[in-house]
Amino acid sequence: SLKLANQLQTHWVYMHNENAQDGNSFNVRRARTSISGHAYKKSIKYQLTVDAIDNDSNLKDGYITWTFFDNDDGNISLRMGQAKTLFGLEGTGSSKGLFFVERSDQARFFSDARSRGAWIQGSHMENKLRWNVAAMNGPVTNATSLGESASNDDDELSLALGVNFDPMGNVTGGKDNQGFKQGDFREGDRELAGTVGIGYAMENTPGLTGDTENSTINVHTAWFVEGFQFMGEWFSWTSEVDGAGMDPEADGFTFSGNYVMPKSDDSGIQWGFGARFGTMDMTDLPGGDEVTDIAIVANAFYHGHACKTQVELMQRDYDNADVTDYTISVAFQILF
Repeated sequence: SLKLANQLQTHWVYMHNENAQDGNSFNVRRARTSISGHAYKKSIKYQLTVDAIDNDSNLKDGYITWTFFDNDDGNISLRMGQAKTLFGLEGTGSSKGLFFVERSDQARFFSDARSRGAWIQGSHMENKLRWNVAAMNGPVTNATSLGESASNDDDELSLALGVNFDPMGNVTGGKDNQGFKQGDFREGDRELAGTVGIGYAMENTPGLTGDTENSTINVHTAWFVEGFQFMGEWFSWTSEVDGAGMDPEADGFTFSGNYVMPKSDDSGIQWGFGARFGTMDMTDLPGGDEVTDIAIVANAFYHGHACKTQVELMQRDYDNADVTDYTISVAFQILF
């Protein structure tokens, strides 16, 4: 089988910076084509995604998944290739389903990475319980990213594991966390549903003075009810640098809420509104600061996430530098 899917995102961003040059720019954020399906057996699936504008690597995803155990109790699969590290909720969920123009800075810094490696994944209890264990070439997070297509430089791999439980019914549509989308677009009686999860990542990367070992803990949750969605995610990152005499730490937290209005008989547009708060303490890192973000967004959904316009205003405060910056973003996305 073969399924072809395309994603095109365009952005306009205006930045008012207190202590730096203002910015005003148009860009094509993503221009991706994906081919997916199964080959020879339905238990052997593949995914190939390329991005025409990515500067690091045109290849985003290129992996094969073999489901070697499958019965009424659940399934277990082996995935190998280049893919999302599956660490963190917002960072793992597809960029196609974002409620804000971009992921939170906390998710982008502490997760939201791709790497080459192997993943064992399990799904049980009608996909209410999901878990994964992974061994990968590069860092699991973007905090020390070497690039998603990087080879491993020594004999130590990076490791990651994660567990999610949806106590009131599966929220990913039968998929892993890559199927997670933001916003409650359910119709009819939109009863309470949600997920809670935890992840741990251990990264081994070479440094100028010796090996660097990083560890990150992630706790996340998301809940849907009657058109509302509430999400929270917390990260704690520590690093041990051989020979450098320093063990920097960083942490971050983000919380957001959004509401999708019911569909109107008089208009094809479905409106959505959201607010997000996040903070990140990076004062242990060279040149680091404590940063706080507050963002509000208004979305016009013409066909759910498949066709939408987003307008977002974000305020960013740098505590130590005593600086406040503002960003206005307008985005348009089509999936076809």
